[in-house]
Amino acid sequence: MLARKTALSTALAVSASLVFSLAPVAVPAVADEVTPPAVTEPSPTPTTVAPTPDPIATETPAPTPTETAPATVPPKKTTKAQKARAKAMKVVRAALAKVKKGQYVRGRSGPNSFDCSGLVLYAYRKIGMKLPHSSRTLSHRGKKVSKKNLKVGDLVFFYTPVHHVAIYIGNGKIVHARNPRADLDVSSLKKYGHYNSARRIIKW
Repeated sequence: MLARKTALSTALAVSASLVFSLAPVAVPAVADEVTPPAVTEPSPTPTTVAPTPDPIATETPAPTPTETAPATVPPKKTTKAQKARAKAMKVVRAALAKVKKGQYVRGRSGPNSFDCSGLVLYAYRKIGMKLPHSSRTLSHRGKKVSKKNLKVGDLVFFYTPVHHVAIYIGNGKIVHARNPRADLDVSSLKKYGHYNSARRIIKW
């Protein structure tokens, strides 16, 4: 009897375990669609183009001047003609300085009274030359020159025979102790007239 109860209990236990094993298993619900998370697209970053800087003007430095030592120029030699002209101009200036100041006095040679040859003597003494106090004697001194080739300082003679002398000052003019009425004067060679000859006392 005890064995039958035991067998029955065992059978019931096996049945219960079978029933338990056959019970439906709950399956979790699966959503029909899976909504993916929203993807936020990043806003495009604006491309900023940096401005191209203007080229910086660079000043080209001025070249440093190179000092060149001045060439040594030898002093110009005074020519013979230049020396002669300087003497002639000194004679002319000495005579012109007495115009309107000196008086005509026969036989005088300065410093304030002159006759024609006396004025010549006075002027030529300024360059260290001693000449005779006579227009006629002077007409044979130095070198004879033509009227068209006269130079400053030449002596010009008048009348025949010679008895008047003047100093040529250029531009067709002469300076001379003319006479007691005119005293010392500057005259036109052409207008004065009575031309005889001319002599060059200064060597050019």
